[in-house]
Amino acid sequence: MEKEKIVVHDNRVNNILNTKLLLAVIAVLFAAVVVLGVLLITQKPKDRVVATVNGEPIFREELFEAMYFQGGTETLNQLVMKHLILQEAKAAGISVSEEELDQEIQIIIDTSFQGVKENLMAALEYYGVSLAAFREDARLNLLANKMALSMIDPSDAELEQFFEQNKYLFGQVEKVEARHILVETEDEAIAILALLRAGEDFAALAAEYSIDLHNKDDAGYLGFFDRGTMVQEFDEAAFALEVGAISDPVQTTFGFHIIEILDRSEAEELVFMEIRDRVKEVLVESQAQTIINDLIQSAFDKAEIEYKIE
Repeated sequence: MEKEKIVVHDNRVNNILNTKLLLAVIAVLFAAVVVLGVLLITQKPKDRVVATVNGEPIFREELFEAMYFQGGTETLNQLVMKHLILQEAKAAGISVSEEELDQEIQIIIDTSFQGVKENLMAALEYYGVSLAAFREDARLNLLANKMALSMIDPSDAELEQFFEQNKYLFGQVEKVEARHILVETEDEAIAILALLRAGEDFAALAAEYSIDLHNKDDAGYLGFFDRGTMVQEFDEAAFALEVGAISDPVQTTFGFHIIEILDRSEAEELVFMEIRDRVKEVLVESQAQTIINDLIQSAFDKAEIEYKIE
């Protein structure tokens, strides 16, 4: 089999690079496939019949060949990439301690399994994957990220530019808490507004007249939302109101809204130098996946790989 270019965005690499949830779920699926493949390869192919069809046997060798041609090339390349990452990390002197690995596993449990280790164990058991195999996958994830982080060293100018473009990532942005009544026509909105100004209850009018089925029975409550979250006309009207104020009819593509502002929180003033380390952490994390993709592809391109399966 010829050495083919590895597409570093396929599932195994996504398992290494993406969120903890992907690590927790996709890794299980791939590990199960790999484990099954190893079992098939390491046992003598014709010493056991896996099924019979009207008395005619199907041997392990036939099963393995079918599995290989349906997805074996990809699975083999995933294993190749795993070894490349381990080799690159060793050459760079990068390792993961058991303490770091324990912390990573706990993060996975906290974020993807409701903080309950038994839920993780149940998932592993369901897919037939051992905890040891899962830990090794988590170790691979940490190694890849450590390598990426060691290769990223942004300047203060780059950090400050990233900060200015992404302030919402680092502090509180301006928010309002609102409720609304949505109707189809302006005449309906004007009539409802008159009722509100005459002292009618907002919640009762929302329940009776609002066509927003998601919240009409909850007094039209929208909760807190950031500036720029809603459609432009609604957003501009909502953020122009003071707490307790009710808008004139506001037209959007959905109809005509009457908006009441219940509360608001102002944007937090941020000073770059006070949160520089946090900015660097976020910027580095945002670049890590691209760095690892390039690293794996580079390692694959220069590696001497000889495939033994025809």
